[in-house]
Amino acid sequence: MGERLGLYVIIVLGEGVIQIIDAASERDGWDGPLAATGLGAFGLLAAICTLSLLYGTNGIPHLRKGALAPRLAMLLHAVMTGFLVALATALGSAVAHVDDVLPKGRHWLLCGAMAGYFAAGLVAALPLADRSDRVWLLGWALPCVAVSVALAPLGVELPAWATIWILVALVCWQIAYDPGAPGAGPSGRRWRRFRRSVPRVA
Repeated sequence: MGERLGLYVIIVLGEGVIQIIDAASERDGWDGPLAATGLGAFGLLAAICTLSLLYGTNGIPHLRKGALAPRLAMLLHAVMTGFLVALATALGSAVAHVDDVLPKGRHWLLCGAMAGYFAAGLVAALPLADRSDRVWLLGWALPCVAVSVALAPLGVELPAWATIWILVALVCWQIAYDPGAPGAGPSGRRWRRFRRSVPRVA
């Protein structure tokens, strides 16, 4: 079941790529804003794929097998996948509006989908954390949730490509966040062992 859920996440992310390609194909010419938006949108989906499938299970970041009851894991997976579907729709709209700012509703959808995705990862990881590990967990997840939420009202006037690349940076923060750096202490070592124990998709 976990493999099937992970494959479903790949399918949803693939639908996001199709949305990007369809929107780009309707334009008469290619220019800098279109390239920046298209590459950023593709990079965002690729980064989410990396985070969801290489550092988690069931397609949920930092969820370990057996950490949640199957019913809860499937419910959380359904919620997270819903956010990814909303993200795919918003990315297609972003590519279609490369010459202007995103419509307000689409901008909020884009930021809200990412905030929900980050929040789902936080909820998935909470059962794995003891009191000392929660400091690492909050540093990993809360900045991304907070920036995504703040970007919705504060970034309305940003061009689509700028909003997307900010979101790419947030996902890359979660991928690159290093709990096992020198001096991290026992908490960091535990999380390093956890990350090595997470099943990886070849």
